[in-house]
Amino acid sequence: MKPFSQQDLDAIDQLWRNVPADHVWTGWSAAGAEPDEVWLYRTRAHWRKFPLRKTADGFALYDERNEEVAAASTLQDLLEAVESIPGLAATQDEAEDR
Repeated sequence: MKPFSQQDLDAIDQLWRNVPADHVWTGWSAAGAEPDEVWLYRTRAHWRKFPLRKTADGFALYDERNEEVAAASTLQDLLEAVESIPGLAATQDEAEDR
């Protein structure tokens, strides 16, 4: 994994601060000065938390099973990916339907 720089973390924070108050993305966290992973959190109604990792050509989000659920070359594109991922309850309902 590639570590996130302070500039990356600042960009993530700026994106988060610019989303509307009712946006599904409710927060983020990271540990350390140059973390290998950042966690993105979604609202209670769509509650999920996703590990965000840097890749050779951008960024990737993973789910609770460590499966890639979205990839993007920019953080702005990644923000759109967060919006499109279903909430955990919807994902579990789909699994039960199979």
